[in-house]
Amino acid sequence: MINKKISLLLLTTAVFSSASYSEYQITGKVTHENASFTNNRAALTKLQPLGSASARGSDTFKSETSARIYIDGSMENDSTYHIEMQAFNDSEAVDNHAGNDSYTQRDALREAYIDTTYDDWALRIGKQQVVWGTADGAKLLDIINPTDFSEMAQNQMEDSRIPVWMINGEKPTQDGGNFQFIVSQPRENVFAGLDRGINTSVRDNDITVLASNTNDLTTSSGYSQGQPFVLLGVDSMAGKSNGFVNIVPDLGSVAMRFSGEMGSALERSVNTTVDGFANTPASVAAVNFAAFPTIKMYADGTYDTLYGTGAGEGYDGSQILSGFAGAYDTNLMNATHRSNWGDKIDSTFEYMRNATFTTFDTFAGAKSQWKYDMPKGSDSDISMKYANTTKGGTNYSFNYSYAYGKNPIVDLQWVNDSGEKLTQSYYQYGSGASQMTSIYLTDADGTYYGARGYSGDSGGDATLLFTQRVTREHNIGGSFDTSIETNSLGPIVIRGEAVYQKDVMSPIMDLADLSIGDMSEALKMEKGDKFKYVIGADITALTNMMVSLQFIQERNLDFVDAVSNPSGNSNISLPRYTADYATMHLTNGFNKAEKNKEFVSLFLSKPFGESGQHRWNNITMFEDTGGRWNRLDVEYTIDDNTVATAEYNKYWGDYNTQFGQLKDSSNVQLGVKYIF
Repeated sequence: MINKKISLLLLTTAVFSSASYSEYQITGKVTHENASFTNNRAALTKLQPLGSASARGSDTFKSETSARIYIDGSMENDSTYHIEMQAFNDSEAVDNHAGNDSYTQRDALREAYIDTTYDDWALRIGKQQVVWGTADGAKLLDIINPTDFSEMAQNQMEDSRIPVWMINGEKPTQDGGNFQFIVSQPRENVFAGLDRGINTSVRDNDITVLASNTNDLTTSSGYSQGQPFVLLGVDSMAGKSNGFVNIVPDLGSVAMRFSGEMGSALERSVNTTVDGFANTPASVAAVNFAAFPTIKMYADGTYDTLYGTGAGEGYDGSQILSGFAGAYDTNLMNATHRSNWGDKIDSTFEYMRNATFTTFDTFAGAKSQWKYDMPKGSDSDISMKYANTTKGGTNYSFNYSYAYGKNPIVDLQWVNDSGEKLTQSYYQYGSGASQMTSIYLTDADGTYYGARGYSGDSGGDATLLFTQRVTREHNIGGSFDTSIETNSLGPIVIRGEAVYQKDVMSPIMDLADLSIGDMSEALKMEKGDKFKYVIGADITALTNMMVSLQFIQERNLDFVDAVSNPSGNSNISLPRYTADYATMHLTNGFNKAEKNKEFVSLFLSKPFGESGQHRWNNITMFEDTGGRWNRLDVEYTIDDNTVATAEYNKYWGDYNTQFGQLKDSSNVQLGVKYIF
């Protein structure tokens, strides 16, 4: 694999040492664009948990200025070079979205490559894009370069596609075809809230400070807060309120508070579950938990600890849980009274309703940490394509790649302060309807972790490690396009592409494991195979309007939809299924995916003006589960150098869909481009 730093140095040296005696041309464009929501953000609360721009009280979420410089020149031996550099600033953006950021669409060095020949090979060496596939609004074969989805699919693919370092070689074949071989740098897709900018510090709440202060001391309360395109699935991992990387330290603090108030009774409460405690009436809680405080929060952030003192007084179990959860800003507890406990499973304690107090003793003082385990500089992706045309005029290709998957995945495991993986053990109590399961964590020496540990001495606080990585996949596919002449519609271009993907990682959600507090096993990334294809038809209507209709299907060949019993506990039977990576969330039951996911798209494009110097485009995508997206964009040429742009993106439909979740982020964008 080409080491990117060495490659950049060699390429830049070669180019500019040659430029002294070569002809070169400098061109460029300056673009400014403002974007505002079409809804009044001050009136919206739906996206608040996702950290939408409404948290800033602003309807404008983008004021972006970028300048791109293109340098093209010739070198000796008939070689040429191309460099594309970019300066970027967005005064309305948050975190690393505000300026240049490597390996995103905001990269300062977009492209830098040399075109040359060796024997009968045409070589392009350097940082570049390679486009496979022609599907509208979808990427099936287009898998060489990763994509920046920070604004979903609103940007043109040539802008959102992320150039990487590669050696790209092509040679003609004796049968008139073309063979392409690529060795490229592995990089992953970028999503708002899920890239390489997440804080990797240990997230810990100091329980000694929290005893007298209600402030949540977690190292980071979310990532990309204020970015309007944070998806539900991303929010479940790294979000401020619903992200488990932030929930875990708060959960550990609550468990430590319980432990501190109940002493050794917490560890021995093997017959008490979260559900049982939440349903405890106030009169019973007052008797059995007379020394157990409930926190009463006040508007100024202070609180009192209140105690039940006798029969009929005090607070029920749900109120006690809610009081403790109120000291934190994560989604720990939504029920406020035993009467509405379990009405809707949309908060941490409700999902963990079968967890015993012994398990919470293990969680006492728990911490979390985000870690990156991405491909190294010596790793590479290998891709190849053969393309040709039949005698009848049908263009076709066969494509193959052995590459790291483009979507980042996240693995969970418990570790100690030394990074040693902890062993998870399960203990069963009772039988039949009264059977319960508790969780213990031990290191290689058999030392238990948590408040005290089952053995009496604790090895310390456990850390739930979130490891972001990618894994290798096989991609085998192909494409075709052909033209059919008709009397009524004229020529119709029929096109299609398909890809079979082997060893693709998908999130498997186990609600039974989550119910007993088994977080590291509740969400697992498992290998499986997928088959994706698109069939499209293109025609020309109304003189010069291009009309393109597509049907897209993604088939999960190893879809999981079963019933699970956690650690052999037959008393608990809950679903285990393939989750929808884009929409799984605490608030929607960690949305189950579709075995066969389908989209239909309609794309229209038409020039207008006396000489057709202006153009409008419109794409509408229909999601089979009820999500919808429409983008209308217009380019109006003012003169040879200046183009005005306008764009309207509308999202609507079921909130728990890829597009519908963004319905409050529908927006209008206005801009201008100056080309020189």
